[in-house]
Amino acid sequence: MRSILQIGNDSGLLVTRADVLRLTGATVETASGSEAIKRVGCERFDLIVFCHTVPEPQIDEISSAAREFFSNVSILKVLSSSFNDTALDETVPDPTRLVAKVAEALDNARLEQQTSR
Repeated sequence: MRSILQIGNDSGLLVTRADVLRLTGATVETASGSEAIKRVGCERFDLIVFCHTVPEPQIDEISSAAREFFSNVSILKVLSSSFNDTALDETVPDPTRLVAKVAEALDNARLEQQTSR
């Protein structure tokens, strides 16, 4: 089963967004920004979703650590505004778009894993 680690600093938002992310059929685990650095080094996730409540320096630190252990992990940042729109900076302002983007990222991660074998 595909797995998602959702990282954020607002516990209420994490719970609500985890329910939305489960609509993709993946298992969803949550962590605060400070907890996440420990988890990405010892657990394998197909996708890491950062909430807009995580400061950019912490996102960079966690992303680097995750890629050190699992080079092809997908990362999605949920931003509160649409200033950036790149492969790693996806603005997903509503639940429907979030589910679509997460499902797409999980499918891409699965394809990358299959081709790297």
